[in-house]
Amino acid sequence: MGQNKRYAEHYGRLMDERIGEWVMREEPMLLTAAELQLRQNPPKNFDQPRRVYAWVRYPTQAVRMQAMATAWTRTAVKIRFYEQHVDAWREGWVWRNAVTPA
Repeated sequence: MGQNKRYAEHYGRLMDERIGEWVMREEPMLLTAAELQLRQNPPKNFDQPRRVYAWVRYPTQAVRMQAMATAWTRTAVKIRFYEQHVDAWREGWVWRNAVTPA
């Protein structure tokens, strides 16, 4: 069987984009323990995780994504979200005003 030359350029470009995303992937910049101040603001867990939209910061951009809120403090919300380009679930804290109900 031969190779379909009609779509070779298209799929080659898609592969290049995916490789570029993998190589250039960035780690999310979530809140640190010092920013959370958990001794002064003890976290409370939600009974059931809640669907939310959250802004997650990366070194070069901010992305609004769907997430599940699992806990909160007076100033922050703990979210769990899926990053498609690295095929991984992540969990961390973001500022409370970066989260809205879905």
